[in-house]
Amino acid sequence: MYAAVEQGPVLCSDSNILCLSWKGRVPKSEKEKPVCRRRYYEEGWLATGNGRGVVGVTFTSSHCRRDRNTPQRINFNLRGHNSEVVLVRWNEPYQKLATCDADGGIFVWIQYEGRWSVELVNDRGAQVSDFTWSHDGTQALISYRDGFVLVGSVSGQRHWSSEINLESQITCGIWTPDDQQVLFGTADGQVIVMDCHGRMLAHVLLHESDGILSMSWNYPAFLVEDSSESDTDSDDYSPPQDGPAAYPIPVQNIKPLLTVSFTSGDISLMNNYDDLSPTVIRSGLKEVVAQWCTQGDLLAVAGMERQTQLGDLPNGPLLKSAMVKFYNVRGEHIFTLDTLVQRPIISICWGHRDSRLLMASGPALYVVRVEHRVSSLQLLCQQAIASALREDKDVSKLTLPPRLCSYLSTAFIPTIKPPIPDPNNMRDFVSYPSAGNERLHCTMKRTEDDPEVGGPCYTLYLEYLGGLVPILKGRRISKLRPEFVIMDPRTDGKSDEIYGNSLISTVIDSCNCSDSSDIELSDDWAAKKSPKISQASKSPKLPRINIEARKSPKLSRAAQEMSRSPRLPMRKPSIGSPSLTRREFPFEDITQHNYLAQVTSNIWGTKFKIVGLAAFLPTNLGAVIYKTSLLHLQPRQMTIYLPEVRKISMDYVNLPVFNPNVFSEDEDDLPGDAVWKD
Repeated sequence: MYAAVEQGPVLCSDSNILCLSWKGRVPKSEKEKPVCRRRYYEEGWLATGNGRGVVGVTFTSSHCRRDRNTPQRINFNLRGHNSEVVLVRWNEPYQKLATCDADGGIFVWIQYEGRWSVELVNDRGAQVSDFTWSHDGTQALISYRDGFVLVGSVSGQRHWSSEINLESQITCGIWTPDDQQVLFGTADGQVIVMDCHGRMLAHVLLHESDGILSMSWNYPAFLVEDSSESDTDSDDYSPPQDGPAAYPIPVQNIKPLLTVSFTSGDISLMNNYDDLSPTVIRSGLKEVVAQWCTQGDLLAVAGMERQTQLGDLPNGPLLKSAMVKFYNVRGEHIFTLDTLVQRPIISICWGHRDSRLLMASGPALYVVRVEHRVSSLQLLCQQAIASALREDKDVSKLTLPPRLCSYLSTAFIPTIKPPIPDPNNMRDFVSYPSAGNERLHCTMKRTEDDPEVGGPCYTLYLEYLGGLVPILKGRRISKLRPEFVIMDPRTDGKSDEIYGNSLISTVIDSCNCSDSSDIELSDDWAAKKSPKISQASKSPKLPRINIEARKSPKLSRAAQEMSRSPRLPMRKPSIGSPSLTRREFPFEDITQHNYLAQVTSNIWGTKFKIVGLAAFLPTNLGAVIYKTSLLHLQPRQMTIYLPEVRKISMDYVNLPVFNPNVFSEDEDDLPGDAVWKD
């Protein structure tokens, strides 16, 4: 066999990833019948639980075709836990997700019509040691550290519960392959056996000095049917109402092995809990995490390298790294994967027909590509060349036939969709649309409000792997008008959080923007008056348009009326860039402060315009018009005007930067492309 860490940037969340669970994606058109195993395992969903109490559900794919359609939304951040999430468990037959936090709270999530909601909640107030679904998905086994165990149905009904009086804590609990018995492991090396009705059957001591970390069988997690027919892609799956669906996981005709992991790093392979001569695997690792693949023929054991004496190298102290060892059903060592990870591996899980092994270490997530057969020379050459190259675009520089270049490029296709934005190309990521049709869901937070440095600051985060990745930052620059300046979040170069391969700042402490006075603006829109705000107009072609020379007759009439009005004071004409004439926000410092765009508005806050400030962006980035009726008797309307933004040639980069002017107070002179009513 062969295993290698997937090429590409390191996938990271904003907090430590504590648990993993993967399930395949079931096509909606095939939910009532067995589906093809090969197609079923090409796509799936990865559930992660992190230290901030957020559960991430992220789309994964193992096929090497870039033109394959993906779901419109490929990442969900499920919030509801009040403490760190320590367990996530998929129920594939019923398409449910169980999550447990450190305070003992248990949530069962279900997806319906593209939305996730909490179906069941259980909070006993004690820490949960393990949560396991039965192989048919109809029952759940919950074990607590204080000795309380519970078995309930998938719909939330309690079947039975029991209090086990022990001197030590329960560390894990599993079902037998026939779902007729349950096994519990303790911290003092004991195994407690109970039947499916809660009666005590046996109490066995496996190890006197080592505690049990986990137990598992080399058996499929769920019993399902299989089909050799091909299926078709479709939208998100809707759960059946009358029972579980069929899922294609192969069942081996071999006697299952009970695998027990101990705190010392040893692993016992037993025919049953009372096996007197088990096969013992001396892994030589500490903080061991072990899991069988779906086929049941390969055991992955991950842990930190154990060294008896740590010496000092000439260049510094000797560092330990995490590694993954693979064993067969006879306990024979097959392959060792050395990694550069310096932190312990907290959780692992198999996915995509056992062709991927997902590992969580701190806030980072690693994807290992596994080849179960004897690796071919072509595969070894692909991995050697891919490790020498930095990016996928470097493949085209090689003098190779097109077919080999295409095969080499598959090594750079990520399993986790979408890949994390490259910190070095963040501006391209936020400025230009992506190639696919997926939706990127974001969260905005108010990160600071310091009167000494300016108005309130807001950061836009991309939801990713249960965490938040900062992509844009905005600061209010006016006290009277809702006007903002949008900038790069990496303004000050601080390093507070892990982002990609480096640490970047998510909270900017200072910005040379002030809200001491209102911004003087004037209108620059010369659109024709539209009798209806919902009437869309054709989008103009926007390379870079100079609108200063265009004068609106309506603007001149509005200016005359303002001069005659006793309530509105006469504003002094501004020189240069009216909106950027303050000393704290000089127009010459746009490049220095990484300003990307500015949002200007009228005095009523009903009309907004987005103006590009960076040289690589067009001047006109869009507009928003908000209209409401008196006393809210009619539905509110929002018109959004967004021109298509593409990468411009170098001929437009050297053009003078557009000076934004004030809006007209009339809302009907800017038609848009879309209208939403609420």
